[in-house]
Amino acid sequence: MNARSVRFSGKIVSSNTVKGLRNYSTKRGSLKINPEKLALDHINSGSETTYLIINKILAGQKIWLTANKLRDLKKIKGVEFDLPLNDTETFQKLVGGSTYKGFPGVYMFIHKVTNQTYVGSSNLLRRRMEYYFNNEGPNTGKFVSLLRKEGKEAFKLVIYKLDGDLFTAQDALFLEQYFLLSKDCVLNTLRVVNFGPGKGKSVYIYDLTCSILYHHSESQINLKRVLGIHHETCCKYIDTMNPYLTHFLLLSCPIPTAVPSNKSVKEILDIMQKERQVSYKEGTRRNIPIVLEIKEGNTLVDPSTLTTGNKLEFNSLTSCVEYLKSLGMIIKRDTLTKYIKIGKVFHNFLCKYQEKCLPADFEKMSLSIEEYKKNKRDSSIKPANLKNKWLLITSCHDNTERTFLSIMDTIRYYETLGIKLDRKTLYIRLRDGKEYKGFYFKYI
Repeated sequence: MNARSVRFSGKIVSSNTVKGLRNYSTKRGSLKINPEKLALDHINSGSETTYLIINKILAGQKIWLTANKLRDLKKIKGVEFDLPLNDTETFQKLVGGSTYKGFPGVYMFIHKVTNQTYVGSSNLLRRRMEYYFNNEGPNTGKFVSLLRKEGKEAFKLVIYKLDGDLFTAQDALFLEQYFLLSKDCVLNTLRVVNFGPGKGKSVYIYDLTCSILYHHSESQINLKRVLGIHHETCCKYIDTMNPYLTHFLLLSCPIPTAVPSNKSVKEILDIMQKERQVSYKEGTRRNIPIVLEIKEGNTLVDPSTLTTGNKLEFNSLTSCVEYLKSLGMIIKRDTLTKYIKIGKVFHNFLCKYQEKCLPADFEKMSLSIEEYKKNKRDSSIKPANLKNKWLLITSCHDNTERTFLSIMDTIRYYETLGIKLDRKTLYIRLRDGKEYKGFYFKYI
C-alpha cells in the first residue's frame, strides 16, 4: 500500500477518494453531519474556501463544483452602486431592462456603517432587485427587517453579472455559496444554498375557476420568498382538487384561457396573510377534510356497519391516518397524500379530498393538467448521442446509486472526489461492466 492509498470499506482506494466519501453515511447514502453546521464550522475556522469544501457542504444535495468552475466564478468582477441608485444606465446593463427578461447573477447588500453583508442570487436579477426596492413580500429575516427599518440609503449594492456564454443560472448559486462562507455575511440566516426540491419547477396560482392567473413563479423556492408559501405546503396543494386557503388553486402548468390578474404581488400577499390569520385563529390551517371510500372486497371495514354508506369523513389527514392505524394498517401522511393525488386504491380503500367550491369542469381540467405533464415528459427524450446518454453509477461500498446526464457530468463529479477518470477509461468500463475504483458504470 503506497502513501497515497488507504483501506476503505475493505477496498484499497486513494486518500482523495476517502475525503470525498467519508462524509456519507453508508446507510441509504445520507449525510451524518448537518450542512449548516459544516458551513459554520468552516467559517469559524478561517480556512480558505475551496471547491472541495463547497462540495462537502453541498454533498447531500447531489450537486458538485469543479476547481476550474470555481476559479472562473471568482474572476467575475462585482460592480458597486450607492443607494439610492444614481447610475441607472449601468445598473440596467447588469440586471436587464425588463421585469421578465434579464440576467442571472449574484448580489450583495452591504450595510454602510457596520459592513454587515447579505448575499443572494437570482436567474432574473432585475425582478429580484424590484422585489427589494419595492418592499414586496413578507417582512421576515434579519436583512429584510433591517432594510425596511433603515431604508435603501443605509446600504451599498454590489452586482456580479454572469456571462450567459460562460455560465449557467445554476452557477450563480455556486458563487452565492462561495460568498456565504465568508464571515461578513451575518445578515443571511442560512449559510447553505438550497439546490433542492422544487428548484426550477413552475407554480401557477389561479382563482377557483382557473379563469384568472394571480401569480406565476419559476420555482417553489421563489414562491416561498415572494408569497410565503412553503414548498411542503406547495407540494400538498399543487394539482389537487383542494384550494389553497379559500381563493386559490395551485397548478404546475399554464391554463391558456386564463387572464392575468391586475392585482400586484403585494395585494395578493395581503389577501393570503389575512386568510392565514383567520385560519390560525380558527385552528383550521393544517386541517384538510378527507373522504375515505370503502371499496367492494374490503376485509377491514364492513360497509353495512356504517351509517354513512360506504364512506367515512375525517377533518384532517392526521385523523384519517390514525383511523387506518386502528385497523392495523401503517401508512404515512406523505404516502396518503400521494395516493390522493394519483387516485390510487389501496387495500380496497380510496381516499380523496372533500369537494369544495370548484369549477364544474374541474375533472376535465385535471385531465388537461395530466396531458400537459405527460407531453412535457415525452418531449424530454434521452439523446441518442452516446456522449450524452444517461449513466447509472453504483458504489461497491454501500450499493448507493447516482444518475448522470452525460459522460462529462460523470467525469466532472469524480474530479470533485479526487478520482482520475478520463473518457477512454469510462468507455471501457461501460463496455466491459467491470469495477473501477470501487464503482460500476452502465448506460440507462
